[in-house]
Amino acid sequence: MPLRDVATMLRGDYVTKENTTRGEIPVILGGQEPAYYCDKNNHVGEAIVISRSGAYAGFVSYWNEPIFVTDGFVLETKYGMSMKYLYFYLKSIQEELHQTKRGGGVPHVRGDEIMLLKIPVPSPEEQARIVAILDKFDALTTDIGAGLPAEIAARKKQYEYYRDKLLTFERKETEA
Repeated sequence: MPLRDVATMLRGDYVTKENTTRGEIPVILGGQEPAYYCDKNNHVGEAIVISRSGAYAGFVSYWNEPIFVTDGFVLETKYGMSMKYLYFYLKSIQEELHQTKRGGGVPHVRGDEIMLLKIPVPSPEEQARIVAILDKFDALTTDIGAGLPAEIAARKKQYEYYRDKLLTFERKETEA
């Protein structure tokens, strides 16, 4: 289905660091990380943010905390579409989103073009299954508390496998 059928797109509000008060709320300005932090938000809860302009135009990020989006689009899913599923799918086509950039000096992506992207829409149960698997992989690759023990266990099994292979010798029958 086209993205516009499974999500709504909102535009961020213009704000600069100079006209805000420092706080704890991440300001999403168009990069891969928050540009700075302020004391107010313009979105609460789950959101997918797509950077609108600059070098990282088209960059997709997921948030589940109060944020202030300034130079980006906020996607909110419609009934029946999992926010995390949509996020993971959009991350899987991240390069395609980057390639929609237009403009010379300051490249930008257009919301109306993004909303035409075709999104596969499996059942809610299948979306939940996919999200559970990808969340687990994400934790293993980014959370040292989860990833390191899993990596140690995998290396231990690998060590045991090769140890057993190296120390298993075929016995030759002796002729009498």
